[in-house]
Amino acid sequence: MKEENKELEKEIKEETTEEVENKESDQNSSEDVENKVNSEIEELKNQLLRLQADFVNYKNRTEREKSNSIILANEGLILKLLPVLDNFNRAFAHVNLEDDAVKGFVMIKDQFESILKSEMVEEIESDGATFDPNLHNAVMTESKEGVESGIVLETFEKGYKIKDKVIRPSMVKVSE
Repeated sequence: MKEENKELEKEIKEETTEEVENKESDQNSSEDVENKVNSEIEELKNQLLRLQADFVNYKNRTEREKSNSIILANEGLILKLLPVLDNFNRAFAHVNLEDDAVKGFVMIKDQFESILKSEMVEEIESDGATFDPNLHNAVMTESKEGVESGIVLETFEKGYKIKDKVIRPSMVKVSE
């Protein structure tokens, strides 16, 4: 019986040792699994953040492109209307601006200019400015004493731009 008890004790010790070893290996494997899961979660979070940032960038870019295309779509119409404004300016150069009938036309011209301004159309400054081939179209040159070379002396036709895009360059006379 003693031998049986010893054998039983031995078996119990072996089983207990095996269980402890199994538990330890289970703990190690569960820690490995937990680490893997945590790293996958971090990776997925990073992917989600990148996707969100890409989407925000895409949304902003499409909004910008949409607003730019609307503004530039008006360019053709604005180019057709600019000669009307030029004719108003030419006419007012030769009339008495205090005449009541002329005052009405001045109001129309001012309203026309305010509409262009609301559409982000800006006049290109030219008289006295340094000649810039991106903004000005030199149709004449003149040598003038006391004026350095490359200065705009006279504007024949005003130039205009929408935002930073030149839609019509100024036609100018430039000093040599």
